[in-house]
Order: sequence, then C-alpha cells, then structure tokens
Amino acid sequence: MQPNDDEPERRPIGELLRGLEMAPLEEGATPIMAFVVVKYLDADGEATWAFRATSAPNKEELLGELQVQCDLLRRSLVREWEADDGDD
Repeated sequence: MQPNDDEPERRPIGELLRGLEMAPLEEGATPIMAFVVVKYLDADGEATWAFRATSAPNKEELLGELQVQCDLLRRSLVREWEADDGDD
C-alpha cells in the first residue's frame, strides 16, 4: 500500500500520545486497529479535539461501536444527573 501524498507520515501511537496512559487490553489480546479521539492544546493554547485511526476502519463496524459507546455514556450521565437530583 502506497502512502497518500496528502497524508502526514505515520508514526507509532506511543510516540504521538507520549505521556498519556490507558487501561490495557485483556491478557492475550492482539490489537488490530485503533480509533482514537484526542483532546489536545493547539499552538495557541486552546483546547480542541481530533481523531486518528491506525488504518482505514470498517465504517459500519466503527459506527456501530461508536453508537454503543455513546449510548453507554448517555446512560451513565443520566444516572449521574438523577443521583444529583436526589440530593435536594
């Protein structure tokens, strides 16, 4: 596969996300693709968001997984809001 001239040179994830940590995958797991959402400070010190993928993801699989994660996050936030309402 030839690199796309419009795409920046790819580098190891650990080099790009230096200093960040995350929970490991289960023992024996072999990572095959990553889709990463990164909050970072730009050159002006403003917080902004970006996403990167290790390879072109299967769009249907990615959309499905993102929907699941959004639903889980939404439920978690609703539980927190409901718990906060009970504190009155």
